[in-house]
Amino acid sequence: NYDNYKPLDLNKVVKIGANATEKDREFANREIKLEYRDKHGRLLTQKESYRELCYQFHGHGASKKNEDKRLRRIAMEQSEARVASRSMSAARDGNGVGTLGALKATQKATGKAFLVHKT
Repeated sequence: NYDNYKPLDLNKVVKIGANATEKDREFANREIKLEYRDKHGRLLTQKESYRELCYQFHGHGASKKNEDKRLRRIAMEQSEARVASRSMSAARDGNGVGTLGALKATQKATGKAFLVHKT
């Protein structure tokens, strides 16, 4: 979460010499955004990225309990993402599981946009 930093005017920060090439000028005007990701590809927060940096520098890691908690959280996020993507693709294809899938299958079979419900 790096949104709390103020944007910098790069022309004031980066000094270009008289003998700079056009490519140097182009690189000086680019916006740079650093994103830190873990080994699972997740975007790390500012606190998590600092913690990882400290672990690498000092040569040790989190305690086993905290590591297990983090891995469980990652597994839960990945499973939720898989379920969400499955339900979205199933709803898009019309062959989903559950009430909506049954409704779409019935509509496809009958060719009607409505369903008469008898109780």
